[in-house]
Amino acid sequence: MYYIYDVDMTLVESDCPMTAEMAEAFRKAMEGQTYFFCSGSALPKMKEQIPTDILEGAAGLLPVMGGELWRGGELVYRRKFEWPEGLREDLEQILAESKYEERTGDHIQDRKTMICFSTVGKAADMPARKRYEAWEEVNQERPVYAKFLAEKYPSLHFSIGGKTSVDISEHGNDKSQALSAVREHYGAESIMFFGDRMYQGGNDYPLSEALKAEENSNVCVEVKNPEDTLEKLKDMAMRQAS
Repeated sequence: MYYIYDVDMTLVESDCPMTAEMAEAFRKAMEGQTYFFCSGSALPKMKEQIPTDILEGAAGLLPVMGGELWRGGELVYRRKFEWPEGLREDLEQILAESKYEERTGDHIQDRKTMICFSTVGKAADMPARKRYEAWEEVNQERPVYAKFLAEKYPSLHFSIGGKTSVDISEHGNDKSQALSAVREHYGAESIMFFGDRMYQGGNDYPLSEALKAEENSNVCVEVKNPEDTLEKLKDMAMRQAS
């Protein structure tokens, strides 16, 4: 079996490094296994979050929602996002009109294969992120503007990513492309996918649906948070050791 792991809010808190306890549990559970990481973040952020030995042990890295595939330190492919006319202006207007007042910078990230948009900004430190998360839990601005943008730009996919942002990609260039990459470059083994946002509109949803659609014994494990994943990894390690 192959294993695919989402990163933010599955293995780590959003934009944070993996804890030592998680790293130890991951190493034990994945010893001798074939595993991949699929994240909305770009490769440099993945390298900040995941210990080097764990990254190097992966069969492949699928950053920017699978828009890139890295294997053995080499780039296998990279998709390119084409900005539709008016999208940047609409994002800037949403930012200007957001009722959330705090701004930290880096609000529109062009990750080459996708766009990440955040009203508080990707430059937010943890206290700023927590303030936005608490506000967003009550006000729910992201689903509102994601729905507006999806209706205006039907060729694009808008998904809730992490706790502070919305991921924007061309249809088909969402996380489901990670499955295509694994099938093309690695084979037809069954896959177990761990992610925290497998509901419709979440950025793990396209991959989970693609896996379910295959005539295969794939398994999708929706976790609540990294603590939930940690317990599942510990259980896996115990079963393998027994």
